Amino acid sequence: MIKKEIQEKILKKAISLKEFGANDLTWEKESAKKLINLLMEDEIGILGGSVYKIDSNKLIPLYDNWYLEPDVKEETKEYYTRSKKKAFEYINNYPVYPDEKIIFSLVFTEDVD
Repeated sequence: MIKKEIQEKILKKAISLKEFGANDLTWEKESAKKLINLLMEDEIGILGGSVYKIDSNKLIPLYDNWYLEPDVKEETKEYYTRSKKKAFEYINNYPVYPDEKIIFSLVFTEDVD
């Protein structure tokens, strides 16, 4: 169960996909990057994520995503840090044009076993 203070960080700028029939949270590029930076010292990892576009009030999966498995040689805290850096890098490098609404879902984990 994710700690309350971490949940609050996650929910602060989240965009719910319920109106599109999906039970997921997403963030726009800058909000996602800020969230990852806020979570850097927390005991939570990011397994990966997906990219969507909202256009004409429709949710369009872009089939772009990333996933990062833990290395058997690394400690949990090392994986958490590496996973957040990878997520930040992926989102930061993803092209978003001014007239687009691109959103990113993130898959969080507290369990690396």
